[in-house]
Amino acid sequence: MMPSIYNGMKVKILGAGSIGNHLAQASRRMGWDVVVVDKDPSALKRMKEDIYPTRYGKWDDDISLVTGDKEPKGGFDIIMVGTPPHVRIPLAISALSEKPKVLQLEKPLCQPDGAELEKLSQAVKTNPDVKVIVGYDHAVSESIEYVVGLINKRIVGDILTLDVEFREHWGGIFKAHPWLSGPEDSYLGFSSKGGGASGEHSHALHLWQYLARKSGLGSWKNVSYVLEKVKNDKVDYDSIAAFNIETDIARVGRVIQDVVTKPTRKWLRVQGSSGFIEWYCGGSPKGDLVKYQQGDGEITEKVFEKTRPDDFYRETLHIKDLLDGKISIKDSPLAFEGGYGVMSLLSLIDSQSAGTVKIG
Repeated sequence: MMPSIYNGMKVKILGAGSIGNHLAQASRRMGWDVVVVDKDPSALKRMKEDIYPTRYGKWDDDISLVTGDKEPKGGFDIIMVGTPPHVRIPLAISALSEKPKVLQLEKPLCQPDGAELEKLSQAVKTNPDVKVIVGYDHAVSESIEYVVGLINKRIVGDILTLDVEFREHWGGIFKAHPWLSGPEDSYLGFSSKGGGASGEHSHALHLWQYLARKSGLGSWKNVSYVLEKVKNDKVDYDSIAAFNIETDIARVGRVIQDVVTKPTRKWLRVQGSSGFIEWYCGGSPKGDLVKYQQGDGEITEKVFEKTRPDDFYRETLHIKDLLDGKISIKDSPLAFEGGYGVMSLLSLIDSQSAGTVKIG
């Protein structure tokens, strides 16, 4: 039995894929009781015999594995939905009816379908006692919290603009999912299912939206975009997605997401009137890296040590803070509204390769 940090929480995780394993391990680090549900018995078998012990050293016998036909309903404090995005909305609405304290929906929130997105939004609104979050875990990393702290202290003066990039060849994804031979085997190869660069790497859009608000740059209003498409008899996705953003107070910034870049570049720059802040996800062999400069002074660097499982552990620590009342859902970087905002933008783009959309 793992040492308990916060006992008594009962967690149900829907989906035994890669994300389900990460969420289960993070929840067990918290000392929470975990049930994982998947409609596919082979996925549960793969989790127990392959993914979990390979990643974390050994299988945890305190995790319960249940097939979909035997899914327990009700009595869970936390429900996490780690399924592919295009099948998530019905499961999320059903989970809301169970009235958990917290409902965590993996990113991207769903497929880019405006009608389905609104259906989910209405269900969230009719269940105000459920704290709904979306799993953009980088937003609650130690390194991003540090960046926000620098912004709040006005270390670099007034914020002028913000750039965010998530550029990563998705070979790494398939290496971590050896049961997939390529994008055609999952939602990843279909933008309409929440895949492609625009959906899978939408951490960049989410971070831009979140940090723009923290920086006083406002909310995005006009977004111009260009997508490079890959379409054949097997797949239909965007490999590169570039966004130029104008906010409601006439400030501008940029986001780029792709699935083609080697080596990976997950980076952001906050440009101030008297300096800059840069964030590099995995920018150090030990973890994330933040650099900043005040005026013409020396560049300061700070490393935040972490491993990939720590990203999800930070998310469960954030859930604990929500449950304990240390942070309100309206102040949470993971609040539903953030994930909803990202998917609202992607829904407006639809299947077009280029154009401009107006938000609100």
